[in-house]
Amino acid sequence: MVSFRRFVLESIRPRTASVASTLVSHAGIAPVPAAVHSIDESSFVPTLLSVLGAENVPIDTFHTATRAVSPLSRTALTLNLPVDAITDLVDEVIARSKEINDKVAASKEFTFENTIKLLGDEDRTLQPLVSSFDFPSHVSADKAVRDASSAADTKWSAFCVETSMRKDVFLAVQKYAAKKEALDVNDQRLLDRIIRDFKRNGLDLDAATQERITAIKKEISELGILFSKNLGEENTKLFFDKAELEGLPADFIDRLTKREEDGKFEVSLKYPDAVPVLKLCHVDTTRAAMEAAFNSRCKDTNAEILDKLVKLRHEQALLLGFPNHASYILDVRMAKSPETVQTFLNTLNQKLQPLLDHDMKALLAIKEKTKLARNEPFDGKLHPYDMSYYINLIELEQYQVDHEALKKFFPLHVVTKGLFEIYQKLLGLRFVEVTEGLAEQVWHPDVKMYAVHDARKSDALVGHFFMDLHPRDGKYGHAAVFGLQPQADGQLPAAALVANFSKPTAEKPSLLLHSEVVTYFHEFGHVFHQICSNVKWARFAGTSVERDFVECPSQMLENWCWEAETLNMLAGHIDDSTRKIPADLLERLIASKNANSGYTENRQLLFGLFDQAIHSGLESDIRTLWPEMQKRVVGLDATPGTFFPAAFGHLAGGYDAQYYGYMWSQVYATDMFFARFKEGKLLDAAAGADYRDMILARGGSRDAIDSLTEFLGREPSQDAFLKSKGL
Repeated sequence: MVSFRRFVLESIRPRTASVASTLVSHAGIAPVPAAVHSIDESSFVPTLLSVLGAENVPIDTFHTATRAVSPLSRTALTLNLPVDAITDLVDEVIARSKEINDKVAASKEFTFENTIKLLGDEDRTLQPLVSSFDFPSHVSADKAVRDASSAADTKWSAFCVETSMRKDVFLAVQKYAAKKEALDVNDQRLLDRIIRDFKRNGLDLDAATQERITAIKKEISELGILFSKNLGEENTKLFFDKAELEGLPADFIDRLTKREEDGKFEVSLKYPDAVPVLKLCHVDTTRAAMEAAFNSRCKDTNAEILDKLVKLRHEQALLLGFPNHASYILDVRMAKSPETVQTFLNTLNQKLQPLLDHDMKALLAIKEKTKLARNEPFDGKLHPYDMSYYINLIELEQYQVDHEALKKFFPLHVVTKGLFEIYQKLLGLRFVEVTEGLAEQVWHPDVKMYAVHDARKSDALVGHFFMDLHPRDGKYGHAAVFGLQPQADGQLPAAALVANFSKPTAEKPSLLLHSEVVTYFHEFGHVFHQICSNVKWARFAGTSVERDFVECPSQMLENWCWEAETLNMLAGHIDDSTRKIPADLLERLIASKNANSGYTENRQLLFGLFDQAIHSGLESDIRTLWPEMQKRVVGLDATPGTFFPAAFGHLAGGYDAQYYGYMWSQVYATDMFFARFKEGKLLDAAAGADYRDMILARGGSRDAIDSLTEFLGREPSQDAFLKSKGL
């Protein structure tokens, strides 16, 4: 197992005896062996491999030592590994983690340092290495690397399941806990959470039950990784002639590839292609083909996976003493129970029903009007492929908001500049682009890296973030933030924002829809939940909060995309960035915020209700349940042969029985915004400082409700949310 170490050592410059001596010293080897003092360029790598190997230097210690002699390495991450290094690294990390857990299990005196601290420090030291081998599966342009990374992730996940089921480690932790030593609040929370996790894994049950739970957890992990991999590798292409793309703007048509044999345009199912077609194309058959294909992504492979996941989760919940998976999951969330969630979702559904009825009636009316104007037959109903198209027409007609024209005010580089300015002012930070040594620290030429400094306190470095904004084959297909390196005492955080905005060309910059601006702003909020973290233990860093709170900080920040002051900071015309959105258009855009909200909000409720339904233990066929629920909740028939949940990554990617959290946390997000920022305080330094210190910095080091209450100065309320929806 030397491929990873060789790769890292080969990247070090200069390769001199002095550098080698420093590295060996940082690895804890003293005195420095004579062979190191005589190292030259050619012997640097083999000699160090031999010396470090002979001393059995652990992988995390090795990595720390090499970073100490690599001044251009801004993080503990290595994100450009080849296949053999990835394969090697996962084995090294597994070996090191096993060594740490073996040490805990072998404890005799059961002190905090030889039990809880060892486990707490493991999160900090090993996670950057884990990210180094598993993150490439989402972003590498090389399929062989993605496959190796996915395989490594599967292997690591299986090991983590085994580790989470170690009775000997649990007993050591229990024996320490029985001493009832006085601990500070951070250490006590770490101890409590470690014990809670072991108990939720069934380690107080009999051996046969534990063995079955272990097998279930492994299979769930493997299936989740496969579900995500299938989506990432999905590469369906549709082909249309120019007439079939009527309504699409010239800049969209110009960037499409033509098929040689018939000159038809190639259109993928990736968001930069699918969304404009569904929203702008006048041709029903084209939109219908796109919607059918888009909602059929991985429908066979992933539907089968989802079915297995639901059954396995239910079986596990029963073994652990819960009536269903939703009860098991919600036991440690803000909501606490499925009954609370069902009441929340169903109450909102009822309150939103008049808005939904209004929206569907308006959409049907504008469809009839449009069909008459185009001299086309009107069939008297709405189809899934109609929704984005007529929602856009409603906004055009009622609010005179032409989103394609509006795009000209949102070039990506202008939006990014404004985004940076707002976040820096609000949170008291300063961003500096990293250019020196960049190629060695990123995974693709499109990627940019930034250092973040604290503008409030002596300009201290507080973390780094990466931005990978454009689509490519095999890349993660949505927008998301990956926490690559958790903050903890002794370690700064690093995160990556991965998105799929259209790529600029030499002739034309990338232009964003306003909805994409909102997405960008939202995801950037997740970046700074990571970067502004200030906790003792990595276990509680950044977004490591209750799942039904994790979206709240970013949802609150979306409001900045609907306020005139900050919208103008994000906007600048493609031909002259000093030209802002005209005042009347800006006013209409803001007024359109709740346009079609009856449909869009109920669609979110549909996702949450479906998620709860499949995890409630009911013996329902998920393939028939989805169209039934879609019809009942939003009044729309699913297109025959489609199955959207097969591409609903949340169901396999950590949001199982928790999708309601988007709506749940939106209640708190709206309350925070109206209470502290809405009235003339969008860039208020004092409010921003409280938000950073009371919400972002605290992460999961205390319960979310306590962070909210401190920030608000009172208990949270639904009033602002209901008012914002006209309820």
